[in-house]
Amino acid sequence: MIENTCSAEELGAAKKIFAGLMLACKKLSLYPHGHNICKESINHFHAQLTAFLQEYRTFKMVIEREQIISNGKVISSGLPDEGTLHFTLFRDGIRWLEFNEGIEQSEVDSILTIINSYSKLSAEPEGDIVTAFWEAQFPHMQYEVAEFFWGGGQEAGDGASILASGKSGDTQFREKNLVERKSPEDPAIDPGALVLTPDELNILKQMIHAEEEADHTSYLDALLDSLLQHQEKENFNIILEVLLEEFTGSLDRKEFQVSLKILKGLQYIHEICKTDLPWAVALLDDFFQTVSGPETLTHLKDVWKSLDPNDAGTLSEIFRLLNPQAVHTLCLLFSQPQHVSLRQLLIDSIISLASQNIHHLEKILFNSDEKLVEKLIPLIVEMEDGQSLKYLTKLSHHPSARVRHEAIRNIFKRHAAHSKDIFNLIDDKDESIRQLILIQLGQSRNDTVEELLISYLQKIKFSNNDKSHLLQCYKTLGKCGSMRSVPFLKETLLKGAWIPGQKRTMNRKGAAVALASLGLPEAEKTLNVAGRCLYPGVRNIVKTARQEVHN
Repeated sequence: MIENTCSAEELGAAKKIFAGLMLACKKLSLYPHGHNICKESINHFHAQLTAFLQEYRTFKMVIEREQIISNGKVISSGLPDEGTLHFTLFRDGIRWLEFNEGIEQSEVDSILTIINSYSKLSAEPEGDIVTAFWEAQFPHMQYEVAEFFWGGGQEAGDGASILASGKSGDTQFREKNLVERKSPEDPAIDPGALVLTPDELNILKQMIHAEEEADHTSYLDALLDSLLQHQEKENFNIILEVLLEEFTGSLDRKEFQVSLKILKGLQYIHEICKTDLPWAVALLDDFFQTVSGPETLTHLKDVWKSLDPNDAGTLSEIFRLLNPQAVHTLCLLFSQPQHVSLRQLLIDSIISLASQNIHHLEKILFNSDEKLVEKLIPLIVEMEDGQSLKYLTKLSHHPSARVRHEAIRNIFKRHAAHSKDIFNLIDDKDESIRQLILIQLGQSRNDTVEELLISYLQKIKFSNNDKSHLLQCYKTLGKCGSMRSVPFLKETLLKGAWIPGQKRTMNRKGAAVALASLGLPEAEKTLNVAGRCLYPGVRNIVKTARQEVHN
C-alpha cells in the first residue's frame, strides 16, 4: 500500500483521470481503432492527463484485486468485471502504472491500444500486455509486474513474487524470460483449407450478428452502478461529471440511445436516493438542470438539420426526462426548417414541459425576437384551449404587427366563439390587422358582434383618413347583422338628408352598403324609400351601394 497522502483537490483530479482512462478504454473496445469516436476519446483523455501532470507532475495508480489506489487513497473500488480496465491490468499482473509529465498523445494512443488488444483472452494468445509494454519502451510511462497464478484465487506471496519494472533501464527480468524462438520453416498453405465449411460459415454469421446486436452502451452500466457503490459525495460528483461529458458527446455524435440511457439510469438512481442517499438528490437535480440548459442542449442545434426522422421516438423520450428550462432551446430548434415528424416532436415536448412550469415559455414569448415569437404561434395554437386562448390574446397586443396579425388570425381560426374578446383591436394602427378583424367578424351572423359594431359606429368619430375603414365597418355590419341593425342604418341614411357634409356623406354611403348587404325585406324597403328621396345625393348613394354589393 502506498503511504503518501494528497490534497482533496489532487484526489478528486486523480479520480477524474481514472474515470477518463476507463471511458477511453471502453470506447476502444466498442469501435474500430481509428474511428472518430475513439480519436476524440483518446484526445480528450490525453488533454485531461496533460493538465493533471502539469499540476502534479506524475499520476500513479496501484492496482489491487478490489480497488485502485493513488497516493494512498482509494479512487475506485469493487470487484473487477471481465473486460474492464481494472480486470485486464490485474489479470496480467500489473501492480502499478505511472504516467509522467511530457507524455504525448501518440504514447497514450499506443498504451490504450495495447490494453484493448489484450482485454479479452483468446484460446491461443499471442503475447501479453507486459510483453507489449516492454517492447514499446514508453518514455513517459512506467509499470511494475508481479507473476502469479490467475484463476486460482491465490497470489504469490510477497517473498515469492518476481517483480519487473517497466522503466527503460531495468530489462534484465524481461530479457531472461523473453527467449528467442527459432521458427521452423513455414509449411505450404493448402488453399482448400481456407474454404469455410457450411457449419463454420454459419458460426461466423452468428458471431457477426451477435456483434451487430451487442449493446454498445453497456459501458454506461458500470458508471451508473458505481454511483450506488460510492457513498461519498465527492466520488458521486466525479462520476456525474464524467456522465455529463458523455451525455454532451452523445448529442454531438447523434448517439441518442446513449443520451437516453444516461437519463433513464440517473432517474432511477434519483428515486433510490430519495430514501437511502438524500444528499445525492441535490446533485442529481443539478445534473438534470445542467443537461436541460442551453449550454448542453445547444449541441443539438448543430446536428438538428441532419437528423434522421426515425430518431424522433428516442428524442421524445429524452425530452420528457428534461427539466422545463429545456423549453428555451427546444423553441429555438422549433424555429428551424425540419421534417414534419421532428416538428411535431418539438410541439409535443414543449407543451409537455411547459405544462410543468409555464414560466420558461412565457419568458420566450414576451422577451424574445419578434421573428422567433411569430414562428412559435403554431405551437401556441396546439396548446390546451384555455392556455392557447390566453397566450394568443396576449400576443394580439404584441408590439410587432406581424405577431399581432398571426395571433389574431389563429384566435379566429381556433377560438371563433371568443372573437368578441379582441373587438377592441378594430382600431389597430396596422391597416392589415384592421381588415383581418373586420373580414373575420363578417363571416357569419352574430348578435354580439352586431351590437358591438352598432355601438362602435355610433360613438366613434372618424376623420377623412378613416374613410376606407369606416366603409369596411358598415360592410361588416351588413354581413353579420340582422333586423336589429335596420333602424340604426335607416336613421343614418335618411336623417338630415338635406344637410351637406363629407362625414355625413361617408356614413350615408356606409349605411346604404350595409342595408344592401343585409338582404332583408325591411332593409330593401328602406333602400327603396331612400332611392326616391328628393335629394339627388341620397339617391346616387343608394344606386352606387346596390351596384357595389350585387357586383
